Amino acid sequence: MTRLSPLDALGPAFRRTREVLAAPFRFGFFLKIALIAALTQPSFYSVSFSYPMQSVQFATLRGMGHRSGLGVPGYESQFQSLPGMAAAGLAVVLVLLVVGLALWVLAAYLYCRLRFTLFDLVVFKQGRVGQAWSRYGRQAWRYFGLLILVSLAFLVLATIVIGPTLLNFIRVIRPLVAAGPNANPFPVFGAMLPFIASIFVVAALWAVTDALMQDFLLPPMAVEDAPLESAFGRFFRLLRAEPGAVAIYVLLRFAVGIGLTWILMLVLFAGLVAGGLVIYGVGTLLYHALWASLGGQVVCVALAIVVGLIVVAVYLLAIISIYGISAVFKQSYAVFFFGGRYPELGDRLEPPPLMPVEVVEPPPLGPPSVPTELPPLSDAPAVW
Repeated sequence: MTRLSPLDALGPAFRRTREVLAAPFRFGFFLKIALIAALTQPSFYSVSFSYPMQSVQFATLRGMGHRSGLGVPGYESQFQSLPGMAAAGLAVVLVLLVVGLALWVLAAYLYCRLRFTLFDLVVFKQGRVGQAWSRYGRQAWRYFGLLILVSLAFLVLATIVIGPTLLNFIRVIRPLVAAGPNANPFPVFGAMLPFIASIFVVAALWAVTDALMQDFLLPPMAVEDAPLESAFGRFFRLLRAEPGAVAIYVLLRFAVGIGLTWILMLVLFAGLVAGGLVIYGVGTLLYHALWASLGGQVVCVALAIVVGLIVVAVYLLAIISIYGISAVFKQSYAVFFFGGRYPELGDRLEPPPLMPVEVVEPPPLGPPSVPTELPPLSDAPAVW
Protein backbone atom coordinates (compact mmCIF):
# COMPACT_ATOMS: atom_id res chain seq x y z
CA MET A 1 0.00 0.00 0.00
CA THR A 2 1.22 3.49 -0.82
CA ARG A 3 2.33 5.62 2.11
CA LEU A 4 -0.17 8.49 2.42
CA SER A 5 0.35 11.87 4.03
CA PRO A 6 -2.18 13.03 6.66
CA LEU A 7 -3.96 15.13 4.01
CA ASP A 8 -3.92 12.43 1.34
CA ALA A 9 -5.45 9.89 3.75
CA LEU A 10 -8.62 11.96 4.16
CA GLY A 11 -10.09 11.04 0.76
CA PRO A 12 -9.75 7.24 1.18
CA ALA A 13 -11.09 7.59 4.73
CA PHE A 14 -14.30 9.27 3.55
CA ARG A 15 -14.71 6.67 0.78
CA ARG A 16 -14.26 3.79 3.22
CA THR A 17 -16.77 5.40 5.59
CA ARG A 18 -19.35 5.44 2.81
CA GLU A 19 -18.53 1.86 1.80
CA VAL A 20 -18.82 0.53 5.36
CA LEU A 21 -22.06 2.31 6.23
CA ALA A 22 -23.97 2.83 3.02
CA ALA A 23 -22.82 0.71 0.09
CA PRO A 24 -25.60 -0.23 -0.50
CA PHE A 25 -27.64 1.70 2.03
CA ARG A 26 -29.83 -0.43 4.29
CA PHE A 27 -31.33 1.39 7.25
CA GLY A 28 -31.16 -1.53 9.69
CA PHE A 29 -27.60 -2.41 8.70
CA PHE A 30 -26.58 1.25 8.91
CA LEU A 31 -27.96 1.56 12.45
CA LYS A 32 -26.24 -1.67 13.53
CA ILE A 33 -22.80 -0.54 12.37
CA ALA A 34 -23.39 3.02 13.60
CA LEU A 35 -24.33 1.77 17.08
CA ILE A 36 -21.24 -0.44 17.30
CA ALA A 37 -19.08 2.49 16.21
CA ALA A 38 -20.76 5.04 18.48
CA LEU A 39 -20.24 2.83 21.54
CA THR A 40 -16.47 3.16 21.02
CA GLN A 41 -16.61 6.95 21.47
CA PRO A 42 -16.50 8.44 25.00
CA SER A 43 -18.33 11.56 23.82
CA PHE A 44 -21.30 9.45 22.73
CA TYR A 45 -22.02 8.42 26.32
CA SER A 46 -21.93 11.99 27.61
CA VAL A 47 -24.24 13.26 24.88
CA SER A 48 -26.64 10.34 25.22
CA PHE A 49 -27.01 10.50 28.98
CA SER A 50 -25.65 13.76 30.38
CA TYR A 51 -27.76 16.13 28.28
CA PRO A 52 -31.11 14.46 29.09
CA MET A 53 -30.09 14.15 32.75
CA GLN A 54 -29.15 17.82 32.86
CA SER A 55 -32.54 18.72 31.42
CA VAL A 56 -34.32 16.62 34.04
CA GLN A 57 -32.15 18.09 36.79
CA PHE A 58 -32.86 21.63 35.59
CA ALA A 59 -36.60 20.97 35.54
CA THR A 60 -36.46 19.37 39.01
CA LEU A 61 -34.48 22.23 40.53
CA ARG A 62 -36.79 24.74 38.94
CA GLY A 63 -39.79 22.96 40.40
CA MET A 64 -38.12 22.86 43.81
CA GLY A 65 -37.48 26.58 43.56
CA HIS A 66 -41.18 27.23 42.84
CA ARG A 67 -42.22 25.03 45.75
CA SER A 68 -39.87 26.84 48.11
CA GLY A 69 -41.51 30.13 47.14
CA LEU A 70 -44.91 28.66 48.04
CA GLY A 71 -43.93 27.84 51.59
CA VAL A 72 -42.48 24.41 51.01
CA PRO A 73 -38.95 24.10 52.46
CA GLY A 74 -36.43 25.13 49.80
CA TYR A 75 -32.69 24.96 49.48
CA GLU A 76 -31.89 26.40 52.90
CA SER A 77 -33.88 23.82 54.84
CA GLN A 78 -32.45 21.02 52.73
CA PHE A 79 -28.87 22.05 53.47
CA GLN A 80 -29.69 22.44 57.15
CA SER A 81 -30.96 18.84 57.29
CA LEU A 82 -27.80 17.39 55.74
CA PRO A 83 -25.96 16.65 59.03
CA GLY A 84 -28.79 14.41 60.16
CA MET A 85 -28.67 12.50 56.89
CA ALA A 86 -24.88 12.08 56.82
CA ALA A 87 -24.78 8.41 57.82
CA ALA A 88 -27.51 7.33 55.40
CA GLY A 89 -26.01 9.47 52.67
CA LEU A 90 -22.55 7.95 53.20
CA ALA A 91 -23.98 4.43 52.97
CA VAL A 92 -25.84 5.27 49.78
CA VAL A 93 -22.70 6.83 48.31
CA LEU A 94 -20.63 3.71 49.11
CA VAL A 95 -23.22 1.41 47.54
CA LEU A 96 -23.44 3.59 44.48
CA LEU A 97 -19.65 3.70 44.30
CA VAL A 98 -19.36 -0.11 44.31
CA VAL A 99 -22.15 -0.56 41.78
CA GLY A 100 -20.74 2.22 39.61
CA LEU A 101 -17.26 0.67 39.71
CA ALA A 102 -18.63 -2.72 38.63
CA LEU A 103 -20.61 -1.13 35.81
CA TRP A 104 -17.55 0.87 34.76
CA VAL A 105 -15.41 -2.27 34.53
CA LEU A 106 -18.08 -4.01 32.43
CA ALA A 107 -18.54 -0.98 30.20
CA ALA A 108 -14.76 -0.59 29.81
CA TYR A 109 -14.37 -4.18 28.63
CA LEU A 110 -17.23 -3.82 26.14
CA TYR A 111 -15.68 -0.53 25.05
CA CYS A 112 -12.37 -2.29 24.31
CA ARG A 113 -13.94 -5.31 22.62
CA LEU A 114 -16.12 -3.15 20.39
CA ARG A 115 -13.07 -1.19 19.25
CA PHE A 116 -11.61 -4.39 17.84
CA THR A 117 -14.98 -5.14 16.27
CA LEU A 118 -15.07 -1.72 14.61
CA PHE A 119 -11.50 -2.17 13.36
CA ASP A 120 -12.47 -5.48 11.76
CA LEU A 121 -15.59 -4.01 10.16
CA VAL A 122 -13.64 -1.10 8.66
CA VAL A 123 -10.63 -3.09 7.42
CA PHE A 124 -12.38 -6.15 6.00
CA LYS A 125 -15.79 -4.61 5.13
CA GLN A 126 -17.61 -7.88 5.79
CA GLY A 127 -20.37 -6.31 7.89
CA ARG A 128 -20.67 -9.33 10.20
CA VAL A 129 -20.65 -8.04 13.76
CA GLY A 130 -20.76 -11.47 15.39
CA GLN A 131 -17.81 -12.74 13.40
CA ALA A 132 -15.81 -9.56 14.06
CA TRP A 133 -16.66 -9.77 17.78
CA SER A 134 -15.54 -13.39 18.15
CA ARG A 135 -12.08 -12.92 16.62
CA TYR A 136 -10.49 -10.75 19.28
CA GLY A 137 -11.21 -12.13 22.73
CA ARG A 138 -7.59 -12.48 23.84
CA GLN A 139 -6.54 -9.18 22.27
CA ALA A 140 -9.45 -7.34 23.93
CA TRP A 141 -8.36 -8.50 27.40
CA ARG A 142 -4.83 -7.28 26.69
CA TYR A 143 -6.13 -3.91 25.51
CA PHE A 144 -8.45 -3.77 28.53
CA GLY A 145 -5.48 -4.21 30.87
CA LEU A 146 -3.68 -1.40 29.08
CA LEU A 147 -6.75 0.82 29.43
CA ILE A 148 -6.92 0.14 33.18
CA LEU A 149 -3.25 1.02 33.64
CA VAL A 150 -3.59 4.22 31.62
CA SER A 151 -6.76 5.16 33.53
CA LEU A 152 -4.99 4.73 36.87
CA ALA A 153 -2.11 6.86 35.61
CA PHE A 154 -4.55 9.58 34.60
CA LEU A 155 -6.21 9.44 38.01
CA VAL A 156 -2.84 10.21 39.55
CA LEU A 157 -2.27 12.96 36.97
CA ALA A 158 -5.72 14.44 37.62
CA THR A 159 -5.04 14.44 41.36
CA ILE A 160 -1.77 16.30 40.82
CA VAL A 161 -3.09 18.80 38.26
CA ILE A 162 -6.73 19.33 39.24
CA GLY A 163 -6.46 18.75 42.99
CA PRO A 164 -4.70 22.01 43.95
CA THR A 165 -6.99 24.15 41.80
CA LEU A 166 -10.04 22.45 43.29
CA LEU A 167 -8.83 23.03 46.85
CA ASN A 168 -8.15 26.66 46.00
CA PHE A 169 -11.63 27.02 44.51
CA ILE A 170 -13.22 25.56 47.67
CA ARG A 171 -11.08 27.83 49.88
CA VAL A 172 -12.18 30.91 47.93
CA ILE A 173 -15.88 30.06 47.65
CA ARG A 174 -16.44 29.01 51.27
CA PRO A 175 -16.44 32.52 52.83
CA LEU A 176 -18.44 33.85 49.88
CA VAL A 177 -21.21 31.33 50.52
CA ALA A 178 -21.37 32.43 54.13
CA ALA A 179 -21.53 36.07 53.06
CA GLY A 180 -24.79 35.50 51.16
CA PRO A 181 -25.98 36.81 47.80
CA ASN A 182 -24.18 40.17 48.18
CA ALA A 183 -20.71 38.62 48.02
CA ASN A 184 -18.18 39.77 45.43
CA PRO A 185 -18.28 37.24 42.53
CA PHE A 186 -14.92 38.17 40.98
CA PRO A 187 -12.79 36.05 43.37
CA VAL A 188 -14.98 33.08 42.39
CA PHE A 189 -14.21 33.63 38.71
CA GLY A 190 -10.52 34.04 39.50
CA ALA A 191 -10.46 30.67 41.28
CA MET A 192 -12.78 28.98 38.77
CA LEU A 193 -10.70 29.71 35.67
CA PRO A 194 -7.60 27.72 36.79
CA PHE A 195 -9.88 24.90 37.91
CA ILE A 196 -11.63 24.74 34.51
CA ALA A 197 -8.29 25.08 32.67
CA SER A 198 -6.80 22.15 34.61
CA ILE A 199 -9.81 19.99 33.79
CA PHE A 200 -9.49 20.93 30.11
CA VAL A 201 -5.77 20.07 30.05
CA VAL A 202 -6.30 16.64 31.61
CA ALA A 203 -9.28 15.93 29.34
CA ALA A 204 -7.28 16.93 26.22
CA LEU A 205 -4.34 14.73 27.25
CA TRP A 206 -6.71 11.82 27.83
CA ALA A 207 -8.37 12.33 24.43
CA VAL A 208 -5.00 12.33 22.63
CA THR A 209 -3.74 9.29 24.57
CA ASP A 210 -6.95 7.37 23.92
CA ALA A 211 -6.77 8.20 20.19
CA LEU A 212 -3.14 7.07 19.94
CA MET A 213 -3.96 3.82 21.70
CA GLN A 214 -6.83 3.09 19.33
CA ASP A 215 -5.06 4.16 16.14
CA PHE A 216 -1.51 2.85 16.63
CA LEU A 217 -1.48 0.22 19.39
CA LEU A 218 -4.69 -1.64 18.57
CA PRO A 219 -3.92 -2.50 14.88
CA PRO A 220 -0.78 -4.63 15.58
CA MET A 221 -2.68 -6.42 18.36
CA ALA A 222 -5.58 -7.12 15.99
CA VAL A 223 -3.56 -8.04 12.89
CA GLU A 224 -0.63 -9.96 14.37
CA ASP A 225 -1.81 -10.63 17.94
CA ALA A 226 1.25 -8.58 18.91
CA PRO A 227 2.15 -8.15 22.59
CA LEU A 228 2.06 -4.70 24.12
CA GLU A 229 5.81 -4.19 23.98
CA SER A 230 5.84 -4.93 20.24
CA ALA A 231 2.93 -2.55 19.60
CA PHE A 232 4.63 0.19 21.65
CA GLY A 233 7.93 -0.41 19.86
CA ARG A 234 6.32 -0.04 16.44
CA PHE A 235 4.57 3.17 17.49
CA PHE A 236 7.72 4.75 18.94
CA ARG A 237 9.70 3.86 15.80
CA LEU A 238 7.03 5.60 13.73
CA LEU A 239 7.08 8.58 16.08
CA ARG A 240 10.88 8.90 15.80
CA ALA A 241 10.79 8.53 12.01
CA GLU A 242 7.86 10.90 11.28
CA PRO A 243 7.04 13.11 14.28
CA GLY A 244 5.64 15.89 12.10
CA ALA A 245 3.34 13.59 10.14
CA VAL A 246 2.01 12.02 13.34
CA ALA A 247 1.38 15.44 14.90
CA ILE A 248 -0.46 16.69 11.81
CA TYR A 249 -2.44 13.46 11.69
CA VAL A 250 -3.58 13.88 15.31
CA LEU A 251 -4.61 17.50 14.69
CA LEU A 252 -6.55 16.60 11.55
CA ARG A 253 -8.16 13.61 13.25
CA PHE A 254 -9.66 15.81 15.94
CA ALA A 255 -10.37 18.81 13.72
CA VAL A 256 -12.12 16.89 10.95
CA GLY A 257 -13.87 14.55 13.40
CA ILE A 258 -15.21 17.43 15.50
CA GLY A 259 -16.15 19.39 12.38
CA LEU A 260 -18.01 16.43 10.91
CA THR A 261 -19.85 15.87 14.19
CA TRP A 262 -20.87 19.50 14.50
CA ILE A 263 -22.05 19.73 10.90
CA LEU A 264 -24.27 16.70 11.45
CA MET A 265 -25.42 18.18 14.76
CA LEU A 266 -26.43 21.41 13.02
CA VAL A 267 -28.40 19.41 10.47
CA LEU A 268 -30.09 17.56 13.35
CA PHE A 269 -30.82 20.82 15.16
CA ALA A 270 -32.34 22.36 12.05
CA GLY A 271 -34.50 19.27 11.54
CA LEU A 272 -35.62 19.32 15.18
CA VAL A 273 -36.49 23.01 14.97
CA ALA A 274 -38.52 22.50 11.80
CA GLY A 275 -40.25 19.46 13.26
CA GLY A 276 -40.88 21.30 16.53
CA LEU A 277 -42.57 24.18 14.71
CA VAL A 278 -44.79 21.74 12.83
CA ILE A 279 -45.67 19.87 16.02
CA TYR A 280 -46.38 23.14 17.83
CA GLY A 281 -48.69 24.32 15.08
CA VAL A 282 -50.59 21.04 14.83
CA GLY A 283 -50.72 20.74 18.62
CA THR A 284 -52.16 24.23 18.98
CA LEU A 285 -54.90 23.46 16.47
CA LEU A 286 -55.74 20.17 18.16
CA TYR A 287 -55.76 21.83 21.58
CA HIS A 288 -58.28 24.46 20.52
CA ALA A 289 -60.37 21.88 18.69
CA LEU A 290 -60.46 19.06 21.29
CA TRP A 291 -59.63 20.42 24.76
CA ALA A 292 -63.19 21.59 25.45
CA SER A 293 -64.48 18.03 26.03
CA LEU A 294 -63.21 15.30 28.35
CA GLY A 295 -62.67 12.88 25.45
CA GLY A 296 -60.73 15.54 23.59
CA GLN A 297 -58.49 16.07 26.62
CA VAL A 298 -57.74 12.33 26.74
CA VAL A 299 -56.91 12.37 23.03
CA CYS A 300 -54.62 15.39 23.46
CA VAL A 301 -52.74 13.82 26.36
CA ALA A 302 -52.36 10.52 24.48
CA LEU A 303 -51.08 12.32 21.40
CA ALA A 304 -48.64 14.32 23.52
CA ILE A 305 -47.24 11.11 25.02
CA VAL A 306 -46.91 9.46 21.62
CA VAL A 307 -45.23 12.53 20.12
CA GLY A 308 -42.86 12.72 23.09
CA LEU A 309 -41.84 9.09 22.65
CA ILE A 310 -41.31 9.65 18.93
CA VAL A 311 -39.13 12.69 19.63
CA VAL A 312 -37.01 10.71 22.12
CA ALA A 313 -36.63 7.85 19.61
CA VAL A 314 -35.66 10.25 16.82
CA TYR A 315 -33.14 11.94 19.11
CA LEU A 316 -31.49 8.63 20.05
CA LEU A 317 -31.38 7.41 16.45
CA ALA A 318 -29.91 10.71 15.31
CA ILE A 319 -27.24 10.69 18.03
CA ILE A 320 -26.33 7.09 17.18
CA SER A 321 -26.09 7.98 13.49
CA ILE A 322 -24.00 11.11 14.05
CA TYR A 323 -21.46 9.58 16.41
CA GLY A 324 -21.43 6.32 14.44
CA ILE A 325 -20.51 8.13 11.23
CA SER A 326 -17.83 10.12 13.06
CA ALA A 327 -16.36 6.97 14.66
CA VAL A 328 -16.25 5.04 11.38
CA PHE A 329 -14.50 8.00 9.73
CA LYS A 330 -11.90 8.23 12.51
CA GLN A 331 -11.17 4.51 12.29
CA SER A 332 -10.97 4.67 8.50
CA TYR A 333 -8.64 7.65 8.66
CA ALA A 334 -6.44 5.82 11.15
CA VAL A 335 -6.07 2.63 9.12
CA PHE A 336 -5.31 4.44 5.86
CA PHE A 337 -2.69 6.67 7.48
CA PHE A 338 -1.10 3.80 9.43
CA GLY A 339 -1.55 1.22 6.67
CA GLY A 340 1.06 2.79 4.43
CA ARG A 341 3.54 2.59 7.30
CA TYR A 342 2.52 -0.85 8.53
CA PRO A 343 2.72 -3.38 5.65
CA GLU A 344 0.68 -6.09 7.39
CA LEU A 345 -2.24 -3.69 7.76
CA GLY A 346 -1.78 -2.13 4.32
CA ASP A 347 -1.92 -5.54 2.62
CA ARG A 348 -5.30 -6.16 4.23
CA LEU A 349 -6.65 -2.78 3.19
CA GLU A 350 -5.37 -3.06 -0.37
CA PRO A 351 -4.28 -6.63 -1.15
CA PRO A 352 -1.28 -6.62 -3.49
CA PRO A 353 -1.95 -7.88 -7.01
CA LEU A 354 -1.05 -11.48 -7.70
CA MET A 355 2.23 -11.90 -9.56
CA PRO A 356 1.68 -13.38 -13.02
CA VAL A 357 3.04 -16.90 -13.36
CA GLU A 358 5.40 -17.20 -16.33
CA VAL A 359 4.62 -20.33 -18.29
CA VAL A 360 7.56 -21.78 -20.23
CA GLU A 361 6.32 -23.51 -23.35
CA PRO A 362 8.31 -26.55 -24.51
CA PRO A 363 9.85 -26.39 -28.00
CA PRO A 364 7.69 -27.74 -30.79
CA LEU A 365 8.09 -31.41 -31.56
CA GLY A 366 9.58 -32.11 -34.98
CA PRO A 367 10.28 -35.31 -36.92
CA PRO A 368 12.77 -37.69 -35.27
CA SER A 369 16.36 -37.03 -36.18
CA VAL A 370 17.95 -39.50 -38.58
CA PRO A 371 21.66 -40.28 -38.16
CA THR A 372 23.67 -39.05 -41.05
CA GLU A 373 26.06 -42.06 -41.22
CA LEU A 374 24.48 -45.49 -41.01
CA PRO A 375 26.64 -48.59 -40.51
CA PRO A 376 26.83 -51.03 -43.41
CA LEU A 377 24.15 -53.69 -43.39
CA SER A 378 26.77 -56.44 -43.40
CA ASP A 379 28.40 -55.26 -40.16
CA ALA A 380 27.02 -56.60 -36.88
CA PRO A 381 25.97 -53.99 -34.31
CA ALA A 382 28.30 -53.50 -31.36
CA VAL A 383 27.00 -55.02 -28.17
CA TRP A 384 29.33 -53.32 -25.67
